[in-house]
Amino acid sequence: MGSEANKSERLLQLTSALLYSKRGLTRKELFFAIDGYHSDAADEASIQRKFERDKADLRNLGIQIKTIDATDEGEDQRYLIAADTFSWPKGVELTPHQLQLLELAAAAWSKASISTEVNQGLVKIKSLGVVPAENNLIGVLPSIRTPEPAFAPLMKAIEYSVEVSFRYRRADGEIKLRRVQPWRLHNIDGQWMLVSFDLEEGQVRNFLLKRIVSRIFLPPANQEAQFRFEAPDEKSVTAAINDLAEFASKNLATLRIRRDTAAWLHFGIESPNDQEEISVNYMDLALLAEQLSDFIFDLEVLAPEELRKTLREGFERLAVEHG
Repeated sequence: MGSEANKSERLLQLTSALLYSKRGLTRKELFFAIDGYHSDAADEASIQRKFERDKADLRNLGIQIKTIDATDEGEDQRYLIAADTFSWPKGVELTPHQLQLLELAAAAWSKASISTEVNQGLVKIKSLGVVPAENNLIGVLPSIRTPEPAFAPLMKAIEYSVEVSFRYRRADGEIKLRRVQPWRLHNIDGQWMLVSFDLEEGQVRNFLLKRIVSRIFLPPANQEAQFRFEAPDEKSVTAAINDLAEFASKNLATLRIRRDTAAWLHFGIESPNDQEEISVNYMDLALLAEQLSDFIFDLEVLAPEELRKTLREGFERLAVEHG
């Protein structure tokens, strides 16, 4: 796969480059300037496909990329983002509490490669006159987690359309090697899912990233071509994601959360009440119980009974192990 910048870094670099140039940049200039492109110089077709995907991703994020057609004088097609289309949305205001959450997120990513850009963004937001809240939320910082370890290599495999394998722990504890064609990463109520085609089962299967217990095994660079697959059409991916959403909609937990607790912040509750009942969809009851165990003193599980039982049994096992 090489050592090129990961996709999020590349999109950030592409956005910055297109904003910087008033006259626009050609593909050749962009490919030279951005690490994630020119490191693939040996494969021009791969670079072109990656660039087209990146443009589509930015447009899906609402970033307006303008195309300036090639001229009769032989100048190549150019691309740019007009500065007046890339500004803070009119009518959108942040509360002091929301600003502080952004600061907290920036602190959590302080060691990440994009931390400088994140902090620069916060400076711009502060320049709008929003004053941070007085309450200190830094104590919650350890509860903020970056994506699962499998996230980055799976994103890379999806981008290049190559098969991967990994060891996966089922709900009953059995661990089995899976070999799949990764299609899409999708988040449902905080749980990252891999939508894929299982080569052993011969059908579309979904895997929770939290249950992947090994590294993601990618093909060696010199064998990558033979492990490539044709990316599925959007209709197939959408159908698989809709099936996921339908499954999650049938699994609903009801919780009562106490105000001004870590759980209150975790679930993003905004209410004047001292406690609030919320409903949470889940893909895996055991993993939901594991997540809720971090907030056991902040909430009460109202339903389903099986979730209460799973939490209780987990703490009973913990008491026996440390008794």
